[in-house]
Amino acid sequence: MNPRTVRKTREVEGRRQDILVSAESLFSKHGYFKTSMTDIAEAAEFAIGTVYHFFKSKEEMYISLIEAKMEEYAKLVDLRVSAAPTAKAKIEAVIRTKLEYFERNREFFRIYVAEWAGFEWTVKSAFGERCWKRYQAQLDLASDLIRSGIKAGEFRAVEPTEAAYALHGMMNSTIYLWILNAKPTTSLVSKSESLASLFFHGVDQPSARRRNSS
Repeated sequence: MNPRTVRKTREVEGRRQDILVSAESLFSKHGYFKTSMTDIAEAAEFAIGTVYHFFKSKEEMYISLIEAKMEEYAKLVDLRVSAAPTAKAKIEAVIRTKLEYFERNREFFRIYVAEWAGFEWTVKSAFGERCWKRYQAQLDLASDLIRSGIKAGEFRAVEPTEAAYALHGMMNSTIYLWILNAKPTTSLVSKSESLASLFFHGVDQPSARRRNSS
């Protein structure tokens, strides 16, 4: 690829990113349904035709933003997990990273939580098709970590996939309720230790676990 083509490709991608940055800001501030393509074009300082050149609809733009967030989150998780020394530490990193990421991007994900019911079925279908694989990759990662922890003797024998679903279910419900709260009194990431403890130890008293195993 010659330098001119490289430069042109960067310029095109730069315009696309400028549009997405403006869209994210407006969606976060005003909500998805109160933001128009014209609003986004004006904020990005592009002609409306340029915006439609990159995105056929506001729905496609929103789904592209979700995909970008999920990709950014996945890279951060991989970085944190690779630095942790044990399976338990890796899972703790998964929990803390997910809560940190959603807390940092609260206003954006509030759109998904608060306005999802209003989306057309076609948008939900597209979201499912394009984003489920990314979410499934996170479930697979948790399952692999649990499996490796079992092999290393860190965890008791459980079904790794079921445990992975339980882990993400705990995190997702915690995130959902925290985001719905208009004025949360605690930070989301502060819940990471209690979630980790609940996942690793359950709700049994240690003495009860010893009696049941004897």
